[in-house]
Amino acid sequence: MKRIVTLAALLLLSSQVAWAAGPQPDVQAEMKKMQEAQAKLMAAMMSEKRSRLGFSETVAALQDAAKKRGWEVGQTMDMQAAMLKAGHKEAKRFTVLTMCKKDLAESLLKAQAENKAMPFAPCRMSVFEGSDGKVYIAKPNTELMAQMAASAFAPMLNKFVEEEKALLAGIAE
Repeated sequence: MKRIVTLAALLLLSSQVAWAAGPQPDVQAEMKKMQEAQAKLMAAMMSEKRSRLGFSETVAALQDAAKKRGWEVGQTMDMQAAMLKAGHKEAKRFTVLTMCKKDLAESLLKAQAENKAMPFAPCRMSVFEGSDGKVYIAKPNTELMAQMAASAFAPMLNKFVEEEKALLAGIAE
């Protein structure tokens, strides 16, 4: 996470230095480049995999696999119902699952607090129907986060990576 902030700061600083040193750039074009870079970064922060199962079967299989691996399985949120209620007539099936490997999350949050880092634990997965009609599982890109994390808690994020891979085995392609 620290590397993302540093990267964003360097990107912003380099654009300001280039702007001050050279001819006046097209502000609209520079803004568009920054927005595109931000969109790429946000896309990289999420991981999306296609499910081998139908929508309801995917939700149930994820919950069952989590329980079998000793994860805490909490609330599910029917986002399709919420979107329909808000007036989105074309809302597709979309459910957010709250589930976490409690011992790993506690260790990770403790290490983050000790290092004065923003608290974060990858404890949610989404199941949704794509525009192609297929079912997908989305989650934070824990592997990328582990690569960018401080050494104090990168090993715990790597344990989450292994847990997530085991959890998704047989469910995601």
